[in-house]
Amino acid sequence: MEWTLVYITLALSVVSVYGYTTVTIHPQWLAQGGSARYDSNKWNKHNGLDQEYLIPKCRDLRTDAGRWNDNDLHNDNHRLFEDWPEDPNRRGYPDPNYLKNATKQKELFSVYLANINSGYENDMIMMAEALFYPSWMNQSEHAGQFPNNVDAVAEFMMLMVQGLYDFTDGRIPPYIEPMNEPDPESNILNLTIAALFHKLVAQKLHARFNIKVAGPTLDGFARNSDRNNFTDWKAVVNFMDITLDYLDVFSFHSYNSLSVSGKSHKLKGMNEARLVAFVDLVESYAYQKTGKLLPILISEYGRGIVEGISPSAPSGIVDFATIYHSNAHRFTQLGLREYIDRSVVFLLAYIEYPYYSWSLFTPQGQPKGVTDVFKFWYKFTSDYSFIRTTSQYDGEERTVSPLAMSSSMNNETVILLHSYSQTSEAVKLNFEGDWIKPTIGEATCITIKDNWYPVMTFNETFDIQKTKGILELPPEATCHFTFKTHSDQLPRVTSNETTYYGADILIPVKGNMAMAVISLPKGQYDSARLRVSASWSINETNSISYLTFNDHRLDSFYQLYDANMIGSTTYWEVWEFALPTSLFATGANQVQVYFSNNMTSGHVSSVALVTAKVVPSD
Repeated sequence: MEWTLVYITLALSVVSVYGYTTVTIHPQWLAQGGSARYDSNKWNKHNGLDQEYLIPKCRDLRTDAGRWNDNDLHNDNHRLFEDWPEDPNRRGYPDPNYLKNATKQKELFSVYLANINSGYENDMIMMAEALFYPSWMNQSEHAGQFPNNVDAVAEFMMLMVQGLYDFTDGRIPPYIEPMNEPDPESNILNLTIAALFHKLVAQKLHARFNIKVAGPTLDGFARNSDRNNFTDWKAVVNFMDITLDYLDVFSFHSYNSLSVSGKSHKLKGMNEARLVAFVDLVESYAYQKTGKLLPILISEYGRGIVEGISPSAPSGIVDFATIYHSNAHRFTQLGLREYIDRSVVFLLAYIEYPYYSWSLFTPQGQPKGVTDVFKFWYKFTSDYSFIRTTSQYDGEERTVSPLAMSSSMNNETVILLHSYSQTSEAVKLNFEGDWIKPTIGEATCITIKDNWYPVMTFNETFDIQKTKGILELPPEATCHFTFKTHSDQLPRVTSNETTYYGADILIPVKGNMAMAVISLPKGQYDSARLRVSASWSINETNSISYLTFNDHRLDSFYQLYDANMIGSTTYWEVWEFALPTSLFATGANQVQVYFSNNMTSGHVSSVALVTAKVVPSD
């Protein structure tokens, strides 16, 4: 793999650095969802099937097609469902013989087969738009755009998968999203109809195939769940009530935006606080209903809306925002591996105007600037495992998100830092108990330069001893810092995290206080943190001041970064508190959340207790 190296000087000086934030790296592997291993198959995929001539170029970046978008089945050349004839023996249902035609199968499915034949693990997500149907179906109840007979619609999905199964000798995608973003289509159908559709599709597919059904593939209802006193969320709850026993995975989309005014820019959106708050809300409700966590799939994420300039014209700042948001979201996802099963960034091998800014390659196959997303993560394979880190509990909103990984095969430890700040950030690395004492390291960074273009530097050498353990991150930079570490220096224990959620969600704030209860089973707990999410009107100024856990005051916390989503009418904030496990009680634990000011309205949307048990490593 050959890339052009661009060199800039990474600021690693302690000159004029009077304050810094501390990231602590513990001598423990970090297991979430039962594994400490970095699985690139879960995190390094992009949207859309790859054109065959671009498959090798994508493989060179160690990224695969992760989601088969519907535009391969519904476009100017293909109208799969619209052209499907009616079953002559069953009025109102699709003809079961239509997709048994080998020529038709090849026309529709050959690009998929080329992608999965290219030598990678097939964990493709198949997505259907599910909004275009033949004129012989009665669609009077849904503005003429969705059939009245939902069972017949589900039959289309089953027959489509059957045709693919026959063409590929059973090599169907392991996941399917039957309907993409139903929430913006409320003028056609509501989430109750969408839920019935997902339930029927799941029943039909599970009866025939080994495939996981995901939904509801939300868009705006995810990031705006708290608006109008959680009106959108109540529709999501209704969807979950109907489908929890049938769907395998909960899916949604997560985007941030770019806002440009003159020569200034702002990067806004769902990540970091709202993304975590929504994940916790989904998991809290699933935990209440089923007593277990619900696997989550984020099938699109990254850079969405562009304001102030053209999103489709060539632009360095648009490229930078695309890279920045893709990396920022992945940082958050990798810290939520107990809940998030996998994710697929919204970048495509090639897509035409007006979506060209999301393309990895030109029509001629030349790499575009946004390929830096995958160049940044290129080195990380399943040889790497996560190391436990903690941010500084300083009572402030954090502007640096940390991760750490080590590889015994490569004899190295890598600290990954993402900065949300538009100014340089000084970060002190604290290796707890001096479990390693790094000196010379190599830095790889993506940042933005004066001409508003992203710049990536590779493997710049620095001496962290000379800077007394302090790194100065460039503005809005994503970096990883690699230190050689012999395998006998690596952790010998693993911190296994398990989350317990409060008994209630959407707890009203009365005055300046809200109360929650979290039940804990008897067990070994070696460390813990308490994550609290709260929402209130944007017209009110407030924050959490402190909380009590079983009547013991806790005021050691930090706040997750809030990117101030465009057009939001609420604040939806998240705080993480350090929590001594000595305060735990088997059974009910009382949590009281105190805000700095009284509220006229507002809710604690969820309370999550993340516990850890330290065990010897395998």
